[in-house]
Amino acid sequence: MTRPALLDNVTHRHLRVHTERAAHLGDARQYCLALPAEFRQLQAHFPIVFQLVDGDAGFQPVALFGLEEGQNLFLTDAGWDAPALPMALQRDPFMIGRDSEGTLKLHIDLDSPRIVRPEEGEVGMALFLPHGGFSDYLDNAVQLMEALHAQAQQLPAFIEALTRHQLLEPFVMDIETTDGQQGRLSGLFTIHEERLAALPGAALEALARDGHLLPAYMQIASLAQLPVLLNRATRR
Repeated sequence: MTRPALLDNVTHRHLRVHTERAAHLGDARQYCLALPAEFRQLQAHFPIVFQLVDGDAGFQPVALFGLEEGQNLFLTDAGWDAPALPMALQRDPFMIGRDSEGTLKLHIDLDSPRIVRPEEGEVGMALFLPHGGFSDYLDNAVQLMEALHAQAQQLPAFIEALTRHQLLEPFVMDIETTDGQQGRLSGLFTIHEERLAALPGAALEALARDGHLLPAYMQIASLAQLPVLLNRATRR
């Protein structure tokens, strides 16, 4: 559950946030949302796949961190073991919400494990300066949330283009652990590379013009990280 609150420098003047990466701070997750504008950066480190979302949302792309629920193979005792971090993971504990007039404003999840509790003392990053101004940390969080919100608005058009051209196909990955246990990663989708390449020139031109062609190929390229992910699991 979340408890969003409109962030302000009076009510939350003493609020601090844990910024390290750890399981007890909510990072023990198998995947998180990946936005097309991030694909170029993320594909070098994580497999990017699509999953069906409940309701009418259709598909959403995710960066895959593990092979089973609650497993994050990039999370170590020393913190985050990858040069990249998806924006959707960076944003915690911040949220975008609306104020009483319907204007988009920065909110914070007061039930997030990243919120520093009073008994923890002066640890974590302060949100506000002593006289009420934004700290550098909060300034960066605002910029992140603005970019995340703007790029999320482009996602439906990307998904619509992929589904219109019937480019998404399900795939499975058989897994064998070091102790001989058999498993299967399923329920995920990827872009059909041959079908994409076989599209008529006008369709490919339209995808390129609308900014969809590059992230499509970046998603395909990211599948090279699936064996790397399996190797991480084997080493664990």
